[in-house]
Amino acid sequence: MKQGIPASPPPDAQPVTPQRVPLEAGQPADDGRAFRRCLGQFATGVTVVTARHGDQLAGMAVNSFAAVSLSPALVLWSIRRESGSVPDFLQASHFAVSVLADDQVQASQLFGSGHPQRFELTGWTPGLGGAPLLDGAIAHFECRRATVHEGGDHLILIGEVERYARFDGSPLLFSQGRYGVAQEHPSQAESAAATPAPAAPQEVGNELLRDLIHASQRLSLGFEQHRQALGLGVPTARVINRLHEGPVDARALVRSTLLGPEDVADALANLARLGLVETDAAGLTRLSTSGRDKHAELERRAAGYMADEFQGMDAADLAAFRRVLSELGRR
Repeated sequence: MKQGIPASPPPDAQPVTPQRVPLEAGQPADDGRAFRRCLGQFATGVTVVTARHGDQLAGMAVNSFAAVSLSPALVLWSIRRESGSVPDFLQASHFAVSVLADDQVQASQLFGSGHPQRFELTGWTPGLGGAPLLDGAIAHFECRRATVHEGGDHLILIGEVERYARFDGSPLLFSQGRYGVAQEHPSQAESAAATPAPAAPQEVGNELLRDLIHASQRLSLGFEQHRQALGLGVPTARVINRLHEGPVDARALVRSTLLGPEDVADALANLARLGLVETDAAGLTRLSTSGRDKHAELERRAAGYMADEFQGMDAADLAAFRRVLSELGRR
């Protein structure tokens, strides 16, 4: 393991057994999409794994990366057998793992969608075996491909780490079909012992970004009961909101909703099953009449929810907050 997880609770801890009702349950063979959503409950980091075979570059976003051994230094990741990059990764002598930082959502999307210009649109330097190392990552692992194992519809690649590098920054996380950032758990937070010195502009920007993401995630979690009442999840709600702006194809949905390709595919399949979307001959998806009605109800509930959240807040503070958001949106 890369990090140890405390094996025992603190002395004053009280046993807690939360009662949860399953949202979905069954056998994987009966509903593969539901099984994948269940796997999505496990939060992971996001990496980009790359390799070079001859003049061909290969790279994809991967969250199956894991440490295997410290001595020897081994790591693993898995790739779908049907992926077009399989031959390149199997013939390359090395692969590189770039652990993405929390400000690298765009890089994750580029490599998650297999964008044809992903290497041109992302800064990188060649590592061992020519495998690209992405700029801005918080860790690099340069690995010699050691063994390949059968894993059902995936191949499991184990690499021996020959060189590594760690950089300052926080990791990009992925769970339940959406990106997230790491926050210190309240139970672990320590009270400040002294008034901190004024932060530099870059530090203020980083803190503001984390605060915005944290607030967005908290509001989204609080709104979950409204989505469930409408039979929607986070991915389907995001897709409905984007489709309200006009017809679009699946690739554009991946870019604009900050969802992975498989999550967009799941959301579209669910919305189609519910009769909320329609797809034309050109492959563009739009909301059906029922879908527009569903979006209107979603908007109505969102307006009421946010009105309750902002109740009691100072009007001048809200106006200043809006100005900051507007300024950030124009840059």
